[in-house]
Amino acid sequence: MNKAYSFPELQQKISEAQKILIALPSQPSFDQVASALSLFLSLQSSGKTVYVTCPTPMTVEYNHLVGIDKVTDKIQGSDLIVSFDYPADQIEKVSYNDDNGKPNLVIQVKNNAPRLSEKQARFSYAGAEVDLVIAVGVRDLNQISSVNALPQNLINLGIDPNTFFPDSLNVIDPQASSFSEVALGVISGLGLPLDQDIVQNILNGIWVKTNGLTHSQVTADTYEAVAICLRLGAQKPQTTPKKAEEVSPSRRIDESKPGKQPTYSLKNTPTQQPNVQENPPSDWFEPKIFKGSNV
Repeated sequence: MNKAYSFPELQQKISEAQKILIALPSQPSFDQVASALSLFLSLQSSGKTVYVTCPTPMTVEYNHLVGIDKVTDKIQGSDLIVSFDYPADQIEKVSYNDDNGKPNLVIQVKNNAPRLSEKQARFSYAGAEVDLVIAVGVRDLNQISSVNALPQNLINLGIDPNTFFPDSLNVIDPQASSFSEVALGVISGLGLPLDQDIVQNILNGIWVKTNGLTHSQVTADTYEAVAICLRLGAQKPQTTPKKAEEVSPSRRIDESKPGKQPTYSLKNTPTQQPNVQENPPSDWFEPKIFKGSNV
């Protein structure tokens, strides 16, 4: 794809980052989720540690997107923190020992101090700091959960020119038909991995966003993106039928009466009766012979 994005800057930021967060807005569109998961799968295949977060839960409409189970509301780090609802000044010593290859954390309380109960223990995780944030359709940095997104460590992907973050690397393509088209442009432009799962997500996103390639925003780049996806093994999604409220009332079937056929309203159309003679001529069924004098 021939996209004029800031590929040198994109390459530098992504190559320098080891932990990357892909952030979605609240109640994201299908296309936004599809593009985010495409980036997630591609970056993960390139060896990066990647997280995908969204402030609101994923609904059933996203279920056939590959990687949807990886979307969480916050980042869960790998460092386990054990805290206790217990006065710190009553702790005598905290130590660690190895019990046949298994770590034990030993907390010794002071003499005459209340017994420390296991019910007073609380577990949490930390260490979820990331090197780079890729925002997909995010309009407000406060929507990015679990991390303080510094502008200089932020890549902003979008199709709306009004979503622009100062001091960040903005990849805004108002000519693109969808976020998924932008995601494919970034992936292919940077030479990141592309496999069947990735392109299937991209094609699904484009298909839904453009209503089966019927939207006026579809361009040559959109068709090229679809062609790339199909060549790499993606399957063309089934066309989604129109909702009942989108069907013209004159063409709806009355389902309350079983067996009744659809009726069509032909308003402002004059009724025309065919010109049929009730009594055909007597020679109607006789063979017709044409002579030279008749021509």
